Amino acid sequence: MQEVIMVDRVTKIYPNGVRANIDVSMRACSGEVICIMGPNGAGKTTLIRQIIGILKPTRGVIRVFGVDPVKNQDYIKKKIAYMPQLPLTYPAHKVIEVSKYVAELSNTPFERVREILEILDLWSSRDKLGYQLSIGQRKLLLLALALIKSGDLLVLDEPTTFLDIFKKRLTWSALLEEKRRGRTMIIVSHDIEEARRLCDKVYVMVSGRIAGKIESLSNINRGVEVKVYYDKPSEIAHLFKRGSVKILSELLVADYTHLLDALEDLENLAVNGVNRDIRVYLEYPSVEYIVESLITSG
Repeated sequence: MQEVIMVDRVTKIYPNGVRANIDVSMRACSGEVICIMGPNGAGKTTLIRQIIGILKPTRGVIRVFGVDPVKNQDYIKKKIAYMPQLPLTYPAHKVIEVSKYVAELSNTPFERVREILEILDLWSSRDKLGYQLSIGQRKLLLLALALIKSGDLLVLDEPTTFLDIFKKRLTWSALLEEKRRGRTMIIVSHDIEEARRLCDKVYVMVSGRIAGKIESLSNINRGVEVKVYYDKPSEIAHLFKRGSVKILSELLVADYTHLLDALEDLENLAVNGVNRDIRVYLEYPSVEYIVESLITSG
């Protein structure tokens, strides 16, 4: 398969000294759906913005369709359809007007525009102005515009945030159809069910680093071990409420039954302002480890 995205040891440091990404590497091939998960402030959106060429890495290499996305913006804009995180819309324009405008730029036929708006339950609201839409409808409109644009790579930053379960299902249905069409996608998400339904592999980011990669989505339901390297692990042990915690010198090890519990505890690190000198890794226990644990406990 053709390599669509190559991120090699990328670090992004902002002018104020914040290290948003640290030595990040990932790959995506044609037709793959990749999910990036992690707590708030983990650096997910910063990574996405570098992939689409809005931000330039401080160090490292990014290639999208074989080119530097920063230096080849005209080409990249034609190849990528991007949905930002916040539901920003066009308050003084009708849904149908904005949709037609994007379609004309992308040479997308009107029949396809109508199909997308109907799938996302926006066709009945096509004559509403942007300011008349609910937050959920604004989010769906952003997704509709990304789908209308004829890009080979779809980049979605938290596409189902602000959506109720019914609108989430509309979104998942639309994205599954894109997956069947062979479209490559990167999805930033906090939703385990979303990852399970849509994605081929998941990268987990914590404190600017890739903490682990899940290549089989069946692993989402398996136990996971979190290793945290920190100079004073005893000071952060109380933040890991859902796991079984052990402290070894400058290493904290927490065992979890489910990945979701681990992600919720890792969210506590960001909420409590733990600094970025921390290093976090996720590991799935081997069969030997599971057997040994059963023997030891039994």
